[in-house]
Amino acid sequence: MWKIVFNAALLTLGVILVGQLISLSVRWLYDEPFTGFVMLMNSVLPLCTAFPAGLYIFWQNDRLRGALTALEEAHRRLEQRATHDQMTGFLNREAFFERLKTVRRKTDSGALLLIDADHFKSVNDTYGHQTGDRALKLIADAIQHAVRAQDMTGRIGGEEFCAFLPAATRDEAILIAERLRAAVERILFEPRPGERRLLSVSLGIAMADGERTASQLMREADLCLYEAKRRGRNRVVSARPKKLVA
Repeated sequence: MWKIVFNAALLTLGVILVGQLISLSVRWLYDEPFTGFVMLMNSVLPLCTAFPAGLYIFWQNDRLRGALTALEEAHRRLEQRATHDQMTGFLNREAFFERLKTVRRKTDSGALLLIDADHFKSVNDTYGHQTGDRALKLIADAIQHAVRAQDMTGRIGGEEFCAFLPAATRDEAILIAERLRAAVERILFEPRPGERRLLSVSLGIAMADGERTASQLMREADLCLYEAKRRGRNRVVSARPKKLVA
């Protein structure tokens, strides 16, 4: 509030100074005396008009700025809710693949990681969905810490996640995927007090190039993920042209 008063006072002082200068100039031009009463009136009248008007204008401007800030924050929260998974903070499925298109316009190379929590249905069935959500949040945290700052993460299904690693080589992608897998394996998850349950993920990796679409990359990563599940889960499988290799 003091800023509003200060600005109104500053405005009023400016009006007074300009008024005094104009009055002095006019009286000098017509050779009329510039008396103390004239100076007083030139000061009192702006105090009675300019100061209240200034208070009102600056108060309204302050309210308008506050409303605009609140509107921007509401828009940011709305966009966040529309594009992000509320539990993990990752991009949701639609937003992930939309941004993947944008990222791939800037770089053709990179790796797509498809990540699936192993035996997760049994966690929900045994301990309930609330405990299952807690496990998913732990897995999401492990994913976020394993990938690089420039990598993009998304939750694209119930217990299925995706990460795109721009400009990553196959060796770099496998290193990050193995780091991620090991981080999930080390999670201390206690669905009930004193009871520990092992969490693990299987990962499929598809390498991007300038030819394949996002849908084709997803199909390739899904094939690798299926192979990882077939081989016993809790492992990483990456694709080479014409064949799958772990």
